[in-house]
Amino acid sequence: MNSPLLPAALFMSLVVSVSAAVPLASLAPVLAIVALFGAVASLAGLIFVVLRADLSYDPHRHLTQTLERFDERWPKFERDFWAHVDSRDAAHHLD
Repeated sequence: MNSPLLPAALFMSLVVSVSAAVPLASLAPVLAIVALFGAVASLAGLIFVVLRADLSYDPHRHLTQTLERFDERWPKFERDFWAHVDSRDAAHHLD
């Protein structure tokens, strides 16, 4: 999920859960506990989303993955490159 609204929605659910727990504390303690558990769950979700987004923007991790893919693809590129050079060279000699 790469929605930019997800962190905002989790933050709003955190605020609503905490603000609902305060008035419910005197009226219905059981619902206040449920609201607090909702606050903890939305906070955990918010932490997860933020850390996941932070890791996806890490340049070191991205460059490491790019380097690994480069090492895998280099022999094929080199073979195709020299085949292309040979074909251009042969076409040049025919002219």
